[in-house]
Amino acid sequence: MRVLSGKLKGLKILTNGKKLKGSESFITRPTSDRVKETLFNILEYGFNIDFSQISFFDCFSGSGAIGIEAISRGSSIVTFLDKDGAACECINKNLAKFNLYENEHVNCADVINCDFFSKNLSTSNKFDVVFLDPPYELIKASKVFMRLKELRVTKINSLIIYECNKELEKMDGLELLRSKKIGKTYLNFFKGFNE
Repeated sequence: MRVLSGKLKGLKILTNGKKLKGSESFITRPTSDRVKETLFNILEYGFNIDFSQISFFDCFSGSGAIGIEAISRGSSIVTFLDKDGAACECINKNLAKFNLYENEHVNCADVINCDFFSKNLSTSNKFDVVFLDPPYELIKASKVFMRLKELRVTKINSLIIYECNKELEKMDGLELLRSKKIGKTYLNFFKGFNE
């Protein structure tokens, strides 16, 4: 897996090779390059996102490939969140490998090793773009959105992207702006909570 565009274009991203106990399935299911490319094209050309002007929250971030892509394209405030310690270690290795901690372009690259649903999770930032990629079959979208609202990390005009294996219908307090199918993956784009 590689960074697709921006300052880090072409650089290889380390992934977490850890598997679930007693299974051939990997703990981290990386977003494919095809899905990632579609996602960032929609953000840039469909929603006119100027990455140099936004903060980005990569939830259930795995290897950190989505947040790293946002950094490569100019985001200076990116927070990564994953409950798996090995995934967070992988993200930190990627950030160190690309010298992103010492990079003048990144003011704040933060890695949080915590469960999205933990009552101990807190961040003082509110984000312009929130990317959610939870385990498809294990967590209901409604539960994720309810928790996101509780976290109070979005702004009124925040863009929330939910990656899953189906098109989502309307969610309470959110406006579905667009849904895009890429193979078996759906990217659902919502406008932030009306608070």
